[in-house]
Amino acid sequence: MAWFERPCPDALTPDFAASLQRALKARGAYDGPVTGRLDAATGAALRRWQVARGGPDSPVPSRATAEALGLVALRRPAAE
Repeated sequence: MAWFERPCPDALTPDFAASLQRALKARGAYDGPVTGRLDAATGAALRRWQVARGGPDSPVPSRATAEALGLVALRRPAAE
């Protein structure tokens, strides 16, 4: 079992799923249709992409993956 930060479940909307599919497709990691659903094919592509980059072996996007794909805002460093 591995713990990792991920986007909130409420953020995993059909628009998010479609953006995820397009982002993976643009990187050659997904060749299925853009359906806006986090289906098995999308999860498998996401899992392969994350693992290849040292991320979690999961069909759920990690926060780091979502940031790398441009799907969520990057965090700002804490003000000193």
